[in-house]
Amino acid sequence: MMKMGSVAFLFLLLIAFSGPLQAQDNPPLRHPLVSADVMKEEVTIGQRTDGSPVKITLSTPKGESKDKLPVVLLMHGGIPAEIKAPASIWQVNRDWGTVIAASGAAAIMYDHSLGSPKRELDLALGQLDQVLGWLSAEGEGKGLDTKRVSVITFSAGGLLVPSLLDSKRPLAVGRVVMFYPSTGVVPGSPSEPLTSAELAARMNLKRVAGLIAERKLPLLFLRAGGGHIKGLNALQDDTIAALLAADAVVEVVNLPGAPHGFDSRLDSAAVTSAIDRAINFSIRD
Repeated sequence: MMKMGSVAFLFLLLIAFSGPLQAQDNPPLRHPLVSADVMKEEVTIGQRTDGSPVKITLSTPKGESKDKLPVVLLMHGGIPAEIKAPASIWQVNRDWGTVIAASGAAAIMYDHSLGSPKRELDLALGQLDQVLGWLSAEGEGKGLDTKRVSVITFSAGGLLVPSLLDSKRPLAVGRVVMFYPSTGVVPGSPSEPLTSAELAARMNLKRVAGLIAERKLPLLFLRAGGGHIKGLNALQDDTIAALLAADAVVEVVNLPGAPHGFDSRLDSAAVTSAIDRAINFSIRD
């Protein structure tokens, strides 16, 4: 049996570096469209290195669409191995798919193996490439517009964003939204001593600020003004300053006093507005 001290440590670790504790208490997305009637389909698209399947949950509007649907790919944060419930079944992530579909687009949710506190970037990128490869090959047949693909990341999912710019990705991403993101390895975090300098550089968004500006890739940051993770907001602000200095296309929405994981943790008009802004930025701007 796990001792209470170990349980308490895991609780704090997951809150601090993997986003909200969705797998434990399963809060919903704070948005009025979470109960909308949409289509959800689970599709097996590949295989992980351990032989288990790579699956996606595809959420789409009900009924026929005369136009192909823009696509929003949802990328969760890093999850410690001790947490067995996959992010794709957490209520907040299922709700994100529902709200995006109810807003007239397609949402793809999948589970990746970035992990926490040790980061497995290449493992996670291999799974991301399977999702993008499936979308490139099968998306048009599903009524999806593969030329209008956006990504919404949460917490440590932001560490995958620099690699999205790599030309070897199977499909290009046109817009990126980042909720309370890790834009690099947070100084003083449990991940720092477990991350090599080379890996840290690959996950550092500031490093690719010039390339983001050159490609005119629009970015939207949703900042948790009351975030409790030591050093995270300072890291975000340093990254945002570098992006602005490079003249990148950047929009920042700060939610004063909001906690990390506010999309499921804080029921307020400001949170609903931030969610709506993220979706509009992804599929309509």
